[in-house]
Amino acid sequence: MSTIKKVLLTLFIITTLSLAGILLYSWNRTFANDENLIGNTAGNIYNGGLFCEKDGIIYFSNDKDNGSLYMMKSDATDIKKLHDDKAAYINVDENYIYYIRAVDTKSVNSGSSLPFNNTGIYRINRNGEGLKLISSKPGSYITLKGNHLYYQNYDVDRGVSLYRNQTDGSHQRLLLIEPAIPAAVINDRLYYTEADSDYSISYLDLSSFTTGTFIEGDFAYPVFFGDYIYYIDRSAGTINRMSLNGTDRTVLVKEKCSAYNITNSGKYLYYQVDDADNSKLCRMNLETSAVEILMEGHFKQIHVTENYVFFKDMDNTNTYIIPADGKAKVSIFNPPDLNP
Repeated sequence: MSTIKKVLLTLFIITTLSLAGILLYSWNRTFANDENLIGNTAGNIYNGGLFCEKDGIIYFSNDKDNGSLYMMKSDATDIKKLHDDKAAYINVDENYIYYIRAVDTKSVNSGSSLPFNNTGIYRINRNGEGLKLISSKPGSYITLKGNHLYYQNYDVDRGVSLYRNQTDGSHQRLLLIEPAIPAAVINDRLYYTEADSDYSISYLDLSSFTTGTFIEGDFAYPVFFGDYIYYIDRSAGTINRMSLNGTDRTVLVKEKCSAYNITNSGKYLYYQVDDADNSKLCRMNLETSAVEILMEGHFKQIHVTENYVFFKDMDNTNTYIIPADGKAKVSIFNPPDLNP
């Protein structure tokens, strides 16, 4: 063998071994996140986490394919299937998608309006490969912040509790034995409300693991957004907002509401009014307080992405799409069923 051939063969072997080493290293490695990364908005998580946008890509649960995990561009084009799993509570970071495999769902007596009976929490690469189990127990309200996942976990003996895992599935820790619903993680504090007893906004210090009351009240689904906290008043059913310190409480929607969300720009509040024959899906311009009725009837699970708002019929017959900050033109969102 000539010297040139020997050199080329040596370079080939070195290159092959290097690539194999890199592949092996990356295969089991969990890439770290910036500690300020948020996996999905609180408004979306409260509504089931069926849509989540990251880097101009929307990851969503496709009802046309039994809730399978799909992706599409931010303009709702170029739709692709990622996995057969029926996905809920979707969170996304730079490398992975986290979700609940929501199979054979049903409600439990936890004060939660969303299902728990499922087959665990999973992580998958953003290309649809590398499925990894995070927790085998039923869960709900997954919230990704930095390198931790916060979520409700259901146990037959204990009931519903709040847990935390690292994003690689390790270091599972029981945080609260109460059925706490995580709202936000800010400055090393987890803010939450409970699902069946104390409806004040409480906090858990993530350094000392001590708890306290942040703002007393009767709150449901608080959303920390800009200079305000938006919430549903549990007693009246109205949608209100207050300053971050709990002062200047203002009623925005005087009608009884069951769901709401806020566009990423902060311009519009979308909400569902539940009033017998006067039920309707509306939006309010938060700059002018002008209200538009979008559709009459019963709707649920209002999700927000950069360009669109999605919501569903109560019986899951249709999913609707509307420009988030544009004209009030509602269309049926009809993605293809790409099940082979």
